[in-house]
Amino acid sequence: MSADDGFVFTGLLDGEGGARTIDVDQMSIEQTKGLVEWVHLDISKEPARRWLHDQDDIPPVAVEGLLATDTEPRCAEIDDGILLILREVNTHENADAHDMISLRLWIGPHRIISGRLRHLAAIEDIKVALAKKSGPGSVAQFLCAVGHNMAKEKSQILLGLAEELDEIDEDLAQAEETKSLRPRIAGLRRRAIHLSRFFKPQRAAFADVAARRPPWVDDAAADELAELSAEFGRLAADIEAILGRAQVTQDEMRSLENQRATDITTTLTVVAAIFLPLGFVTGLLGINVGGIPLAESKAGFWITSGVLGALGVGLWFYFKNRKYL
Repeated sequence: MSADDGFVFTGLLDGEGGARTIDVDQMSIEQTKGLVEWVHLDISKEPARRWLHDQDDIPPVAVEGLLATDTEPRCAEIDDGILLILREVNTHENADAHDMISLRLWIGPHRIISGRLRHLAAIEDIKVALAKKSGPGSVAQFLCAVGHNMAKEKSQILLGLAEELDEIDEDLAQAEETKSLRPRIAGLRRRAIHLSRFFKPQRAAFADVAARRPPWVDDAAADELAELSAEFGRLAADIEAILGRAQVTQDEMRSLENQRATDITTTLTVVAAIFLPLGFVTGLLGINVGGIPLAESKAGFWITSGVLGALGVGLWFYFKNRKYL
């Protein structure tokens, strides 16, 4: 079996931070030695899916959970194992900001089966740590390592969102128009809302494992899993804070837009109010009937212009004193 068949990693944890890779067909032979076996599968490959169905010691409901097309973060205790579904942020270059990659885990006393559809940074970090002899040595340590890696990735994503929101706030304070800021704040809120959908269930999943305390979870691992649950709770609180800040920023943006629209409307209204009496006077003097004042005077035009100018200036000062301008 190879990676082309969907077997990304097959090996045994040596209990000292390292791992020894073996062929998946040798797993049943090595189980008697008490080591933890780890099989990481690309479940989009048919040979890997068939292999899962052929495993008599994995309950059918767990196989269905590992191969499910659509998944939500959850934890389920089945027989002597735990089915754990987690979600990781897609940190690949040019990745969709809304994209979340699922990690499916079947964990027993001496066996770990993980499944993915795409590359997972949290798992790759564990493989690197095992190569350096600094990886997990037990099932519980493996689960804790997965949680810490995911929490680290999510913390970096939230830090990026917070920094982006800070930039939007700075641009809003200096911007003369908000048209270009509207799609930025809307996009940030959409990403934050999508992330928040998975944070709370993920916190509950780790808390559930810690509360169930299967035999392979010792006191130290239970405490670490509880702390991981609290960490995901803090991340959930952080994403809620970002959403709250984004809402305030969006409300401020709308307030500025409304204020600018009101100022423009007020200015146009005042201009119209100034020219309304001037237009009335010029229209009255322009009617073609006898008796128009100053019609025969050579200075009539200048006198009329002066009166209209004085009236216009007087109206401007009036509206200025009333703070309409």
